[in-house]
Amino acid sequence: MTHPQELAARLVQARRTHTLIDPGSLGAEKPTNADDAYLVQQLVLAELGGCAGYKIGAGSPTAVPSCSPLPATKVFGAATGIRQSDYARIGLELEIAFSFAEDVDHTLSEQADEVIDAIDTMSVVVEIVDSRFESWPEVDPLLQLADLQNNGAFVIGETRPYDRNFDFSMPHVSFYCGDHSIFQGKAQHPAGDPRRLIAWLVARTLETGHSIPARTILSTGSYTPFYVATGPGVVRGSIEGFGKIEFEIK
Repeated sequence: MTHPQELAARLVQARRTHTLIDPGSLGAEKPTNADDAYLVQQLVLAELGGCAGYKIGAGSPTAVPSCSPLPATKVFGAATGIRQSDYARIGLELEIAFSFAEDVDHTLSEQADEVIDAIDTMSVVVEIVDSRFESWPEVDPLLQLADLQNNGAFVIGETRPYDRNFDFSMPHVSFYCGDHSIFQGKAQHPAGDPRRLIAWLVARTLETGHSIPARTILSTGSYTPFYVATGPGVVRGSIEGFGKIEFEIK
């Protein structure tokens, strides 16, 4: 990849103007490996005004995770809701996010069990999935990674103290958009126990000499099928024994 700044600039412009990029129009801007894509992420984030958290995902319990920063300007409380006009599309996914009470730095062990024990809170969240590419989801995975892993926004619902005994691998979930039932029933997380993604992110961050500020939002991937909202309405989600979220698409 020879022009990361050019791809970052196009992604930022697409976000601001709600216009979509034809992947076929890209040449040397295309990332050739994950390091390239992560570099573009940081260039995009610098233009969008800073980081409020990370989304982390893995396609199976043994798959290597990937991550993306969350722009601070695109993280909302449920009472705020979101505006349909701010997005090219509004995909909905119900997730769990975690946070730490203190900064995560070299004073925290990189051992997965100790990292998980240090978690302080957990929240019900909905990711707004949006892409800056017109052919999405048929887009090169590295371009999706560069595009903040298709993140449009995050909406934060109920938050509670971390409960290490909660069944994170297969909770009972209900998820609605208006009158449409997106999912109801036992929901199996694609990564197995999503907390392993938190341990991976902490280890990756510490290896690079960086830290994770206290109360950074760390979301861990969807429990529910992907659903695209087609108009205004109320989104409602519930994770049994955990909490709820409800917000409006205006």
